[in-house]
Amino acid sequence: MPLPHRLKAVALLLGVSALIAFPATGARAQSPASDLTTRPDSLEQLARMSRDDLERLYRECGPGWPPTGYARGRAIYCPGTRLAGVRSGVANALWHGKHFAADGGSLVNQWCGFKAIRAEVSCGQSWLDGGPAIIMDYGNTSRVWSDVRDEIREVTPGLYVGVMFLRRDPQPRLKMFFALDCRP
Repeated sequence: MPLPHRLKAVALLLGVSALIAFPATGARAQSPASDLTTRPDSLEQLARMSRDDLERLYRECGPGWPPTGYARGRAIYCPGTRLAGVRSGVANALWHGKHFAADGGSLVNQWCGFKAIRAEVSCGQSWLDGGPAIIMDYGNTSRVWSDVRDEIREVTPGLYVGVMFLRRDPQPRLKMFFALDCRP
């Protein structure tokens, strides 16, 4: 890889790491009680939901089947949090989704122009509510994101809502939501 491409890759990884390392502060988005009887059916609909609605939807969903192949992604920094729009825009310009291995045991993230940051994929217990979830753990596969663990649940066939946790003492902290779409 020529030197300029390496510098771009390093800058990209540093930028994304900074987004994770320096959490948003501020109040949660306030939204009226919403009716989740009709589930969202697109990344865009999930991205417009409030934090409370995303959490409620996640709790209502089951894990479904682990994805295989490419899943388009959308980072969701919820409205009402500090710099939510800017942070979501930057994250979505850089991170495009995840490539799940056919054997279901691993994935690699798709960034703008390259793949990087692997995770182990398994079924397990959610840190959010203790129910079953598809777990994506970076602890043994990444130096950059070794303190990150993602979880997903299926909203509709092929569409997933996810939560990203940071391992912090004394307990993990929910960092943000994201969505994956592996439908053709």
